[in-house]
Amino acid sequence: MHIPDGFLDISICVITYLAAILFWAFALRKMKKVLSERHIPFMATLTAMFFAAQMMNYPIIGGTTAHLLGGPLLAIALGPYAGLISVTLIVFIQALLFGDGGLTTLGANVFNMGVVGVFIPYLLFLTSLRIMKGRKMIVVGAFLSSLIGDLLAAVFAGLELGLSALSFPYSLQVAVTAMGIHHFFIGIGEGIVTAMIVSILLKQRPDLLELPKVAPIRLDLPYISKDPKGC
Repeated sequence: MHIPDGFLDISICVITYLAAILFWAFALRKMKKVLSERHIPFMATLTAMFFAAQMMNYPIIGGTTAHLLGGPLLAIALGPYAGLISVTLIVFIQALLFGDGGLTTLGANVFNMGVVGVFIPYLLFLTSLRIMKGRKMIVVGAFLSSLIGDLLAAVFAGLELGLSALSFPYSLQVAVTAMGIHHFFIGIGEGIVTAMIVSILLKQRPDLLELPKVAPIRLDLPYISKDPKGC
């Protein structure tokens, strides 16, 4: 998923940087209204955990990589604004210090993993909570939103690569197919990890899942905190 320097046309780099900058500005302004002090250590822990998880990747076609993203869980646990900032820190440090990804492609990598891979799972998770009630259904919603979020993030990366006709040697169809197939299976693993951690939080620290809902769908979860053993 980390796109290296030299794999995207300059026009794609500029467009994705502009999109990322808009989301950064919005997220930084809104994040302080959403997070409380009890979430800061949790944010640091999740950021460190997925920094390590993203370092365990394997190469796929054209020099890009496949790995867990972490965006879905960061979104569910911290909200999309803090989730975006966490992913940005992860991707920036990996590009700067470890050569995983690039600085010219930072905007694209942040857009894919930190915007598509965070905001879409968040919205899908909230929508699933509206449709499916009960503790078990919350876990199912976490799994499905993670799977779809990973897949869509990979598809966007494939689109950016495939549209970079001057820099990338493979066609749009090849790039999207390769990224989509690999990250469909990665998404299953991501969904399992996300569902397991959400299940643990529901039992042990449901308060960490009670962020103000900042998406268009507003949903309070009184049945989580009032009845920690039931549905």
